Amino acid sequence: MRKVLITGANGFVGANLCRHFLARGWDVHGLVRKTSDIHSLKGLDVKLIFGELQDPDTFRIPADIDHIIHSASIVSDRADDETCRRNIYLLAVNLARKIEEMPRPLRRLVHISTALTLGFDATGISEEKPGKPALFFAYTRNKLRAEQFFLDQWKTRGLPVVILRPGDVFGPHDRVSSVELLKACERGVPLIVGKGRHRFGYCYSGNLCQAAELALTKEGIEGRAYTVTNGSLPTWREFLKGMQRGVGRKQRVYVPVWSAFALAAIFKGVHKLRPSFVPRGTYYRIKRVTSETTYDISKTILDLGYRPDDRTDLQIREIVAWYLKEKEDGFIK
Repeated sequence: MRKVLITGANGFVGANLCRHFLARGWDVHGLVRKTSDIHSLKGLDVKLIFGELQDPDTFRIPADIDHIIHSASIVSDRADDETCRRNIYLLAVNLARKIEEMPRPLRRLVHISTALTLGFDATGISEEKPGKPALFFAYTRNKLRAEQFFLDQWKTRGLPVVILRPGDVFGPHDRVSSVELLKACERGVPLIVGKGRHRFGYCYSGNLCQAAELALTKEGIEGRAYTVTNGSLPTWREFLKGMQRGVGRKQRVYVPVWSAFALAAIFKGVHKLRPSFVPRGTYYRIKRVTSETTYDISKTILDLGYRPDDRTDLQIREIVAWYLKEKEDGFIK
């Protein structure tokens, strides 16, 4: 039986990866903190390893592990550089140290990065055709540093790493973006700005899991990076209307683009005066939903044999069904 260790196994991406690999007969080990909420792994036959990637002396990678997926990471467009350094870049450094201590060579390491390292606000973004830089985020800067570190380890030490750069990942067990959006839908917040006609780099969690398995098992792709999104991308209007419909809401008021940016500027001013105030509407977030951002996944399809599931309507219904069940069971307030 093939064995895989998933870091950050209790997180959104990690929990979906655990389900995916268990369903395909893998022996799944999950690295989690002792203090972690492991509700998302309830009922799964995941062999838990308790430890802190920030303190690599707190755990040991089992000697018979052949494959590792590194999904542990902070995900934030607000966190400062030191927080991101500790929770993104240093996790990569510490994991590489633990892999060096393993008694036999690793077959493959898949590192989950972000498509933002290639930029945004453009169509067909790739390494050869980057978008507008997103390095003003500490998150993106440290994701890029982690990528560069792992690729250097491949060049100098032969670490068999493959990097995946997913777009905007949504799916069940997403307790951040999806929950925040669905709660806003239920409150009647007008989420669609302008006409909502622009597409974005939507990546369903199941598609990311498919790409991760391919990246673990495909021969001869070490040292490469692949972007992952759905093949057919929804507009923000299509996606958000699906979320609203799922919770029985319909948007009747549409916010003009100029007023959304004006409101974001006001929120920024309030935050400067009262740092405890956390604005949900920021310039970047408004920019993302009012401009086109798509990524070129042709290399992912060609090299990996990736075949994205593009049933966006069904995927949205699955996200909403998970959200409503979590609310019913008291896990979402």
